[in-house]
Amino acid sequence: MPDDRDELGLSNQSLNLRRRLGLSRVVLNQIRRYEAEREDVTADEVVSLFRLVARRTDAAAIFEAAGHGIARVSMRNQGFGRGIAARLLPLRLRRWRAWKWSGRIARRLCPDSPVRVAKGNRALEIEGGLPAHATDCGHGCALLVGLIDEVLEQYRATGPRIVHSRCEARGEDLCVWAYDETGTIAS
Repeated sequence: MPDDRDELGLSNQSLNLRRRLGLSRVVLNQIRRYEAEREDVTADEVVSLFRLVARRTDAAAIFEAAGHGIARVSMRNQGFGRGIAARLLPLRLRRWRAWKWSGRIARRLCPDSPVRVAKGNRALEIEGGLPAHATDCGHGCALLVGLIDEVLEQYRATGPRIVHSRCEARGEDLCVWAYDETGTIAS
């Protein structure tokens, strides 16, 4: 554990992630570099970070929390229009906008992969995406569960919970995130 615990407290959002990764000096330095050079992080470095997190027993929860954070940062830039849409548009249109926005964020996370919003704007499909291929077990796909969930929440369009129904890491042809068809409502 590093000696500078007080220094770690300065960055409240990444503190939880740092603690979960074990606070190693190497990991701490990499996270600081990622925070400083957001545009210059290579795909290989992202894959390495995914693999490091995937070794943890709570990897899915970490990836899901990261997805929530990515969506919150992305939604901040959408500003006034989203706020009005979240209050005035009918639920069906808010959900449509939320799924479209989720697809837009997913395209930035997986720039070389086909990303589609499908099934009447009730599912997101990615073929050959980084989250599924960066980890052997597919825990990285939880990143998109958190991302979609947060965008739906930001649009006040939550409904049935989001499930990762198909996964390339499990040998299927693509990854699909969709509403849970069992009818379970997210709280």
